Amino acid sequence: MKTIPTYQWQPTTPEIAARAGIPEHLVERFDQNTSPLPPPAVDRIIKSRTRLNEYPAASYADLRNAVASNVNLDPDNVAPGAGADELILLSARAFLDPGDIAVVATPTYPLYQIATAQARATLREVAAIGPDFSFPTQEFLETATDAQLIWLCIPNNPTGNGPDNAALETLLATGSRVIIDAAYAEFSEDDWTSKIRLHPNLLVLHTMSKAYGLAGARVGYAIGDRAAIASIDAIRPPSSIGSLSLEVALDALNAPEQMQANVSSLRAARVDLAAQLTKLGLRVLESSTNFLLCEYGPNAADLQDKLMVEGIVVRKFPADGPLEDYLRFTVRTPAANARLIETLERKME
Repeated sequence: MKTIPTYQWQPTTPEIAARAGIPEHLVERFDQNTSPLPPPAVDRIIKSRTRLNEYPAASYADLRNAVASNVNLDPDNVAPGAGADELILLSARAFLDPGDIAVVATPTYPLYQIATAQARATLREVAAIGPDFSFPTQEFLETATDAQLIWLCIPNNPTGNGPDNAALETLLATGSRVIIDAAYAEFSEDDWTSKIRLHPNLLVLHTMSKAYGLAGARVGYAIGDRAAIASIDAIRPPSSIGSLSLEVALDALNAPEQMQANVSSLRAARVDLAAQLTKLGLRVLESSTNFLLCEYGPNAADLQDKLMVEGIVVRKFPADGPLEDYLRFTVRTPAANARLIETLERKME
């Protein structure tokens, strides 16, 4: 039987706190690209609307309507999911048959590899172009000529960049199914509605885990052509989004001002954090997301370990990969970012 890769989870906050010998509230997660800013209050939702003893309506019509209103599409162009992760896995099942070919530019989010393997398809990986991990347009196009599916993360995690519009239009013109993971679209101000209308082979996946600050709720949605959405709905579990998560998500979607304010705050903090990291001697790659990928050098993994001892958790990468010398920092609150810089000043060699 073919071995399918598994997702490598990061240590939990309680585990890190126990290792560092500090209270849990002193652990700062710079590794998960989640929002440090509070989501909408849930007490009113629990008391007034949510019936936790009953299943949510499997159609999720309210969620579809709220998303459709925000993106200026019809509800039939929207499919719900338990975060972008479930939608990635569903996309592979819906659009890949055993023996099919999918293509992805690396380094990127590892779940595309896992989803492709679960569909018993073949994944072709095209390396990004150094030193800034630029999208490898020409090689990617040549590799994707006979592919059934193209995975794109825009902006890309963990590099913070992606293909330009001309490259994207050329990929869409191939006729292959193009899946865009737009988890960070709110930070980069990407609006995919016009391309959805023009390209029936395009499916765009969104999450409410990042800009909306609802990572624990596990809510996402896909937007695309009605036929593509129908393909997702045909294999979607009936109740993968819980009732409480659904109500919190609806509350956020129907009043997006808080999300927009959070995004503005984090974008400003990103500029400041990039400047501070640059002053410390790290090479900071340009980013349009809520995280920064930085080149530190051969001791990057050691530095990550030293930071974790003090409850500062940053993202490191496999020792045998192209990001061996890099660390990724999520943009947090000004106070947390200041703590990160102060700790780096003490721990850097």
